[in-house]
Amino acid sequence: MADDTFTWVCARFAEVLEIDPAEITMQSRFADDLDADSIDLIEVVNKAEAERGITIEEEHLYDIETVGELVALLDERTASSAG
Repeated sequence: MADDTFTWVCARFAEVLEIDPAEITMQSRFADDLDADSIDLIEVVNKAEAERGITIEEEHLYDIETVGELVALLDERTASSAG
């Protein structure tokens, strides 16, 4: 599931940030590497919540710094909502 989630996250950030999704890796840091701010992150998370039928509390986003951390969180929430 992580590969699908990673592809989805790359596509959403590419749209929001107007960059090539190929520039994004699991190790990409939102602020340092992608020049994304908290509003960009929340926009992508809101899309994930709507499309996946999940809820992610805002405080869970405070410590997320990399794409990989977001992918792990989305996968965890999607799995727990499916179960």
